[in-house]
Amino acid sequence: MREALRLAYLEAIGVPNWVPRRPLARAAARQPALLEPLPVSQPFDSEVAERPETVRAASIPIRAAAQAAAVVREVVKSPAQPIQIPKPVVEVPPSPSLPAVAPFYLQLWQAGSCAVLMEIDEPGLEPGTAPHRLFSDILRAAELPAPRLLADFRWPLIRNQADRSAASASLGLQAFVQARLEEWPVRSLGCFGGMAALLAEGDVDQARLLSGREEALEGLPPTWFSAGFYELMAQPQAKARLWKLIKRVKSRWMLSNE
Repeated sequence: MREALRLAYLEAIGVPNWVPRRPLARAAARQPALLEPLPVSQPFDSEVAERPETVRAASIPIRAAAQAAAVVREVVKSPAQPIQIPKPVVEVPPSPSLPAVAPFYLQLWQAGSCAVLMEIDEPGLEPGTAPHRLFSDILRAAELPAPRLLADFRWPLIRNQADRSAASASLGLQAFVQARLEEWPVRSLGCFGGMAALLAEGDVDQARLLSGREEALEGLPPTWFSAGFYELMAQPQAKARLWKLIKRVKSRWMLSNE
């Protein structure tokens, strides 16, 4: 280790510097400039002073040693503390909550090779009521046989269901109808009411616009859509639109009955 660097380390850690005035026994030879101070009358070497690289080269090791010693003192003074790396905070944007669909009740009927999914009040279609008489008139006009009840569908599926959106109701309704019609040779499916139209559309407003149309749904027979029974009873023009729709689609079950 160079003598100047060693002295700088000693000064940085608080050990007073001392220089012997005479050579010590069995001591390493020291630089002559460090043994005795230069006489005051010694002339100033201007050539050395004009060479800045000489000054910088001599001062760099001393400054580096002083900085390193300062770090050592700080470590000795304060006990080692475990380095705690802060955990990154991941902000998850809140998922937009979809509006819930009000509870509703549907019944699935089969009349020959045509199935009917209707929106109705609980406990369902009862003989002698106005909706039952209207349903009988529709089947007679469509030349379909007497119907039989296959199953009913209630929404929400369970009391404490978290997701009650229209999209979730659409998925549940599709699974319900596909499972009930899997064993029956049905060629056509009619849907009466806006909630029954959720079978094809996961949005209530868009589902209501399907009235009077026929759609091809995956896993289901060709499906046509009409207004609900209560709307048909209150609006004669709705009945007229239904009759036009039935005349257009009745060929699907008429050919199967021949």
